[in-house]
Amino acid sequence: MNYRIELKDQRNKSRQSTFLHLITGFGLTGTGAFTFLLADADWVKTVFHAPLVPAWLIGGFCLLYGLALLLLLFTKSKWLKVPANNKAVRLASIGSGLALALVFVLSQWWLAAAICGIIGLANLFAWFYEQKMNEALFVSFEEQGISLPATARRKQLAWQEVERVILRHGIVTIDCFNNFLYQWTVKYNDTDAAAFEAFCMQQIAAHKDKRSEDW
Repeated sequence: MNYRIELKDQRNKSRQSTFLHLITGFGLTGTGAFTFLLADADWVKTVFHAPLVPAWLIGGFCLLYGLALLLLLFTKSKWLKVPANNKAVRLASIGSGLALALVFVLSQWWLAAAICGIIGLANLFAWFYEQKMNEALFVSFEEQGISLPATARRKQLAWQEVERVILRHGIVTIDCFNNFLYQWTVKYNDTDAAAFEAFCMQQIAAHKDKRSEDW
């Protein structure tokens, strides 16, 4: 018999998403303002060698996007916390940040390119992270071993590593022989806790002779 237990959503905290939007807004606003106001100054032209597009245009776009994001963040924060809306804004920030970074690189404005590139890549990483956090997570208990959820550092546990498995009060706990402890909150399910724990104890007992002090 095998048991596959779904875990509760491990969703990303809204404060983390909001903070990155805030950094993106301020970063693009500052970069855009500097480019828009100072790109035509003689001392700046020494580092802004080959503008691909007029400096006021790229600076204006960067500035307006940053201001729009900050305005959205401060006036529509609840709307922005909705996963679908957050995803749309995140994708817009990825596209804008990387596109601006490319234009700045081709214009040889290295500092602005670095700032926009970091912003674009940070939002790209956040997008992948948020997608992963919204996936359904499972922990599977089989005769061959225990398959841990995608968010765990390890993917598999051998039964000889396990000392005890408990399913109580909506929490599944795996207590390992080497004092490691894995614990997750589970979604409501109709798993018979007594039968589940008995199955786990049977597997632990069957593999106990394979244990070594190196675990």
